[in-house]
Amino acid sequence: MTKRKPAASPFIRHIEELYRMEIEDDVRDQTQRTVTFNFPAEDASMLAAIAKRFGKSTAAFGGELFAEHVRELFIGLGPDDRTKLAAEADAETTRYCESKGVTITHGDGTSGSNHWAVLAGICNRTDEERQS
Repeated sequence: MTKRKPAASPFIRHIEELYRMEIEDDVRDQTQRTVTFNFPAEDASMLAAIAKRFGKSTAAFGGELFAEHVRELFIGLGPDDRTKLAAEADAETTRYCESKGVTITHGDGTSGSNHWAVLAGICNRTDEERQS
């Protein structure tokens, strides 16, 4: 009979989770990218007002919103465009992260961004299932 290792206490698991989150936050901060664009002053003013109401900077709040819309735009693309643009975006992400000294590695030993390729695969399979 093998002895089971006792489970870590909830407090130890909590501290381990805090360490993990700290590392993820550091990587996220290192790989943030500034995007500048123009849109109507009325909308920009409201975005700033809403962000301020919830204690966020306009840039942080706008970035969260924009990121969500980029994912929705991606999902709306056709399968061929998703696959092609995913490869382009993943390659650019890999280059950008490497320029910041961040290497993206996966559990299977591969490296480089595959965020969009994975999402493209999921979307394409879902589309195929809906059509059959």
